[in-house]
Amino acid sequence: MGVRDDSLHFDVHPSVVFQLGADLVSDECQALIELVKNSYDAQATYVHIDINTHEPVTCAFPETYFPDSVGYIRITDDGQGMSLEDIRQGWLIVSDSLKRKLKTKGLAGGGRTPLGDKGLGRLGSQRLAKNLEVMTVPKGSKEEYHVGLSWEKFWDFPALHDVPIEGPKIKLTKSKQGTTSLLSGLVDPDRWRGAGAKTELEERFAELVSPFEKIAAFELVITVDGTNLDMARIGKKVRDEAGVSFQFTFDGERLDIKGQLKLKLLEPGNEARQRAFQEYCERDNGQMLLAQLQTASKGRTFQLMPSQRRAWFASFNGDFLLDHIDGIAMLLEGVPANPGPFRGEVDGFDLSHDGENEALGSVKELRKRMRRLAGVRVYRDGFGVRVDTDFLKLGKAWTSGKSYYGLKPGSTIGFIAISARDNPLLVETTDREGFQKTPYLVNFEALLAKFVGFTHDMLEFFRRETIKFCDRFVEQDAEVPPNMTPSELAERIGEHLKASAALKEKVSELARAVTASGRDVEKAYETSSQWLFRNTEESRQTQSALDKVRKDITASEHALKEVAALIDQTPKIRDAHALLTAQIDRFNDRLAQAYETMSLGLTAEALVHEIATVADGLAQRVADIRKYFEKTSYSDDRIRAFVRHVDATVSALRKQLGHLDPSLRYVRERRVSIVLADFLFEVKQYHEARWRDAKLVIDLVGMRNDPGFEVQINRGKLTQIVDNLILNSEYWLREDIRRGRMPSGIVTIEVQRPYLLVSDNGTGIDLSVEGTLFEPFATAKSNGRGLGLFIVREFLQSEGCGIDLCRERNSFGRYFKFILDLSGIANG
Repeated sequence: MGVRDDSLHFDVHPSVVFQLGADLVSDECQALIELVKNSYDAQATYVHIDINTHEPVTCAFPETYFPDSVGYIRITDDGQGMSLEDIRQGWLIVSDSLKRKLKTKGLAGGGRTPLGDKGLGRLGSQRLAKNLEVMTVPKGSKEEYHVGLSWEKFWDFPALHDVPIEGPKIKLTKSKQGTTSLLSGLVDPDRWRGAGAKTELEERFAELVSPFEKIAAFELVITVDGTNLDMARIGKKVRDEAGVSFQFTFDGERLDIKGQLKLKLLEPGNEARQRAFQEYCERDNGQMLLAQLQTASKGRTFQLMPSQRRAWFASFNGDFLLDHIDGIAMLLEGVPANPGPFRGEVDGFDLSHDGENEALGSVKELRKRMRRLAGVRVYRDGFGVRVDTDFLKLGKAWTSGKSYYGLKPGSTIGFIAISARDNPLLVETTDREGFQKTPYLVNFEALLAKFVGFTHDMLEFFRRETIKFCDRFVEQDAEVPPNMTPSELAERIGEHLKASAALKEKVSELARAVTASGRDVEKAYETSSQWLFRNTEESRQTQSALDKVRKDITASEHALKEVAALIDQTPKIRDAHALLTAQIDRFNDRLAQAYETMSLGLTAEALVHEIATVADGLAQRVADIRKYFEKTSYSDDRIRAFVRHVDATVSALRKQLGHLDPSLRYVRERRVSIVLADFLFEVKQYHEARWRDAKLVIDLVGMRNDPGFEVQINRGKLTQIVDNLILNSEYWLREDIRRGRMPSGIVTIEVQRPYLLVSDNGTGIDLSVEGTLFEPFATAKSNGRGLGLFIVREFLQSEGCGIDLCRERNSFGRYFKFILDLSGIANG
């Protein structure tokens, strides 16, 4: 009697292989690239892929295990091959991979870090064909091993280990090392056939294999029914047609960005500006413009210089430290999650004008190619990571209002190059459809967002300064002072219209005089005709002179009629001018209201955030009490009812916050006298109550020295001015505390009549924005709008006051103190 085995153990139904294969790759091209990666990891120097959709597999491989199959894909490489033990312990064990072990050591043989490590690449071949065979010769061996399997058999057996594997057949060979994978019985032969399929395949492979630069020591050739696929390459000539080009490198600590742009890219669209651009920029190849740009760039964090390359107008560069970028993810003890070194290049093209170019023949051809290749993609060791074509979120940045002139996704091409060796912590998802969300990916994206911000800032700077440059000459030609406001210009036009109206009577008088003179000339002409026969020479001269006078008078009469008709239009033009002036006044008023509304929106947003935080805390406490009730026998119906009431209230509060009216109106208050010391003390109490758990305080300085300092202003406006500055400090102090740079934060507000000084003990103003801090959309925050300080400046200027940075730097080498000039609202 045999021994009974009652032990239990897991087993797997073979259908799991299909689930893994379906999850692994999304389409046939991705499945094919996964097999190419296997060859790359095997240290191959070439991979040849032959796709045949018509012939039986026996035409090329008489020794196939599946002779009835029609259509095949042959993948041949010269890699290291597999031994029989490699096949048993690696290739045939699902979700195990020798490459994972090699990857943890840093390198595989030959110097390449493996791209794959999940041991699932071969399972994706089921998307391509019904059968899979492998003929492989390991390095240094004279034996070839031939194994195969049919994916269809996986449905016929109860357990995975029961599925039959064909082979191994072992034979002596003179072939060199390498592996041939044979996929027979194509699942969808039509997928590979025809001109349309060929074009689609070429476009897909441009996403999956870098078209920018060759993979080091690796050649890929793909043939479909005897026709080679055009493995797209974006060559130097094509890229030289770009209007602007950026290159960036992250070395593990610092992000260095370089770029160059062409003068033609800066040509304005306005007709008057275009004339000025052609006259004053193109004539001297932009030298005068470059001088202004260099002057305007002083104090900014980038360097601007003439380009050393003839085709380019100017070059520029900037750099950013990972540790100084806002919102980055941190590991233990305040250490940033470092994604590892990487680099990239991005080119922007001007597709707005038709024309010829040396590289492609026409902009039309460039547009056609851009439709195929537009986007910035990520490549790991030359193989694409399937991410959105607008991975850099250029479209979002362009439409957000931060930059009108920034790079646009439809006219931008580029790549981001990472590697298995340098970026192992940027982990791809199992289905190769992007990256796993980790702190390292967060910081990778933060670095790329910093790059995008730099590109937009640079293009914004170049464009706006070029417009200023051209406007200077437009104003000069129109004899308009450079500091004249729209309202002043409208007033000048009004004065000209008044002067034109006054000319009407003078023109009428002149017209009457010219008409009278014409009658006199006609009489003289008739009189002279009676004696002209007496002297022939005098006759000809006199008649010629009189004819000329008659013609001039007639022309003058016509011209005066036209002038009179034009002057008759003056009342209509004056009415239009009055309407325009009124519209300018209304626009200025609405603009002021817009600043107030934006400020109120920022304040409301902060308030909603605080209320939401309170609601979350209350909800957590209610949940804790419920758990307590569940663990104990304590029972009190009134307390339980109260807990339910609080829970329902929190839920209702959250719902109300979610539907907060976005159209809150700014409440206009009358101007009142405010004692600054009392006002600031109330501000201190309000914010410190919010910060009770945040290690933040406000220090008021100089209040006792000048307790009677009063200002005359709308109280709500003053509150928003001070709140915006405090909220700005709060944000950066919290970030500094989170990163362990300091244990606590202090916001200092000092009164020195008529000035108010606001500072904090944080790291200070980011160098990248210190020159543009008060301009709209200038921000160093990862998700900032760049409107807070701009609104503060506008509010103060509307009251005859101002704000600036004190030219004093802190221990971090940064500006850190704001000085508010309140002389415009100070009483006395």
